[in-house]
This record gives sequence, C-alpha cells and structure tokens, in this order.
Amino acid sequence: MAKPKITQEEIAQRPLGKRAVITIGAAFLITFAFDRLICSIPPTWLIGYELPVFWIICTLTVTALHWKTARKQVLVWLALGSIVAIGVWNILAQSTWYYSGNDEYALTTQFVQPALLMLHCQLVNGRYDVRRPLQVVWNWFTGWLQQPFIHIRDFAEPFSVIFARFAVASRQRSKVREIGIALLISIPLLLTIIPLLVGADQIVQYEVLNVLRDFNPMALILHIMFIVLPWPLLFSLLISIDTEPTSTPPKQRFSLSSITAFVVLAVTLMVYALFCAVQVRFLFAGLLTDGSIALPDGLTYSEYARSGFFQLLAVTAINVTLFGLAITLAPRTRTLNITLVALLALTTIILTSAALRLGLYINAYGLTWLRYLSASFIALLATVILLCLIRLKTQRLPLTATVAVLFIVWYVALGFSSPNRICEIYNAAHGIADAVAATPYQPMV
Repeated sequence: MAKPKITQEEIAQRPLGKRAVITIGAAFLITFAFDRLICSIPPTWLIGYELPVFWIICTLTVTALHWKTARKQVLVWLALGSIVAIGVWNILAQSTWYYSGNDEYALTTQFVQPALLMLHCQLVNGRYDVRRPLQVVWNWFTGWLQQPFIHIRDFAEPFSVIFARFAVASRQRSKVREIGIALLISIPLLLTIIPLLVGADQIVQYEVLNVLRDFNPMALILHIMFIVLPWPLLFSLLISIDTEPTSTPPKQRFSLSSITAFVVLAVTLMVYALFCAVQVRFLFAGLLTDGSIALPDGLTYSEYARSGFFQLLAVTAINVTLFGLAITLAPRTRTLNITLVALLALTTIILTSAALRLGLYINAYGLTWLRYLSASFIALLATVILLCLIRLKTQRLPLTATVAVLFIVWYVALGFSSPNRICEIYNAAHGIADAVAATPYQPMV
C-alpha cells in the first residue's frame, strides 16, 4: 500500500526546531571559517596563524552552542583552556619554532588540538562519568566514525519547512508569487542579452573584463564545495551531542581471578627483579665520588645513556597498564595488593634507571629540547606511579581521568615553559654550551 503523499501545506505546519536552526548556523560558521582560513589565502595579518585560530573558533563555537551545560563542567573548561592555550602558543612561537629545535612539539600540536576538540565535543553535554572512562573513549571514537553521519537526514528538515512555508505564503499572496515568477523568467533572458551587449561595444567589453579579470568560476565552485560538503556532516556531529548516544561500548565480559592475576604479575616481577638487580649494581652501588658511574670496560657514557632509554619508558608504560588492568579485572585481595605494590616499586627502579641514563647524557653533551622533553616526561610517569599507589588506598580516585588530565596539563605546560631558554641557562651554568654544539646527531634523545 502506497504511503499518502505529504503536501506542502502539511510540511509548512511542522514546527521549526529552534535548536536545529541554531546548530545549522553553528555548523555553517565552522565550515565557512575552514574555507576562509584553511582553503583560501587569509588576510596578511593572519598568515601563519590560520590553523590555531581555526581550532580556537571551533572550540568557542561548540562551547557557546552548549553553554548551559558546558559552563558547569570542569573537564570542559580544561579541554577548552588547553586548546586555546596550545593555539596561543602556536601563534606566539610561529616565527621562531623552526629555528629553536622544538618544531616537533609545534607539529604535534596540529594533531593534539583536533583530538582535544573532539574530546571537548563529547564532554560539553555533561553526560559522562569520570569513573567510566570507557564510555568517553567510545564516544570519542564514534565522534569521528559514526556521529557525523547518523543525523544527516535531519539537516534538510528545517530547509524543507522554510521552503514549504514560503511556497504556501507565495500562493496566498499573488503579488509575491508573480514577482518570483518574473525573476525566474528574467534570469535566462539576462544571460542572453548581457553577452550580446558586452560584445557590441569594445569600451563596455574592456570595462567588464577589467572588473572580472580576477574572477575564477572554478575557484568559486571549489570554495562553495569546501563549505557545503562538510556542512551536513558537522551538523550531524553537533546535533548528536544533544541527543543520547546511539550506541554504547560493549559490556565488560572478561575478568581475571585473583590467582591468575597474581601468577601473571609474579612471573613479570621475577624478570623485573633480575633486571633491577643489575641496574642497582651499576647505577647505585657503582656511583663514584664525583657523581659518575663505574661502567664495564669498553662501554662509554654516551653509548650506555643512549641504549635502551625509550625501551625503559615503554616498559614503565606497560607496567602502569598492567596495574590498571589488574585493579579493573581482578578482585582485590591482600596478596594482589602486595604484588601490585612490588610492581610499582620495581617500575620506580626502572624509571630511575632511565632518568640516570638521561642524566649521564645531559651531563656529557648538555641539555637540548628533546632531552628536556624526555626529562619532563619521566617526571610525569613518576607522578602517575604515585597516583597508582594512592589508587590502591582509595577507590574514590578516578585514575584514568586523573592521568588524562595530568597528561593534558603537562603537554600545555611543556610549550609555555620556554624550554629553549631553560636549556641555555642550564648549559651556561654547567659550562657545556660548546659541547652541545659539538654533540653528534643522536636520534634517541
């Protein structure tokens, strides 16, 4: 049975959703900014600052769109402040980063800012629980892969209502309808007459060509596409934030018994214990009176410092992940708690080994941007280990959310800490400025 045809009068009587219209306007503002800043040549005073300014515009637009809920959320303000701060850093450092050795940080911010912006989008509605980070992570991924598509059909609804109301009104008012018909008839007529008139007089032709000499119809079409094509996708994403999530992450069906978790951790601890025994011998017992380390014959400080540095950081990250999985999947027992404390203790020794290796390298060749970054990251991991210990004592601490906040704060502070100035002061104070200039290229640190 065929569905009855919906008339324009019925469409015109539908309520025009205010929220949908506002969201359409916000989506258009962002796509228009994208075309003007990223896909076009911006004003001279904006050249070089387009990308950070664009991310800031996006963040402020999303915040304004959800102001009633966003203003009450601390994590929303953290994400917003981080995006703006990174954008400000990019603007301030634009003319110097390629000559200051920290261009890696500058390039990385171009990926960190959109990642933080998507997190900001998933937090502004206030429907999240810091103790359920998996839901936030799930929403973040669906924000890229699903949410831009599920409400595309709703994009056309306000336009159809407005068009139907205009059509009904034009039929009710004969003059408006007649004027509209006259304009439609005039368009092809003008397209025929104007070229003939321009070709009939060389002076008119010269003036027209002089006015239109910079007009490029293909460029105009491309810019329209840059605005129109992502418009409904962005609308779908923004309107999805207002609605309840259409999907939820799969429920946790996997768990570990306390015995299984203990055995896995115990085997891992035995390997770490052997490794740490060697580390203690050379890094702690082998300390000399001048602060250096008695290394085996034939092994230089440079070779020892550079070898295995990032491997140790990777092991530390794996251990922190093991800790999180153990407290999440296994029932808490006294034996398991003792094992986790041992894991954190050995992890501390491993991290200390990495720190001492880096210290050897800095003492020999001076402090650079990458070495400063590595040292600050070691301090960040040490703080995470401390948070893990606190988490063993109190379950009220949302560990994942706290670590995520800590990482964001560390990343923003890293850029604003003037690392190059710190390196200059450190090297000058230790009299190794010449050694830094002579340092051979070392990709590890």
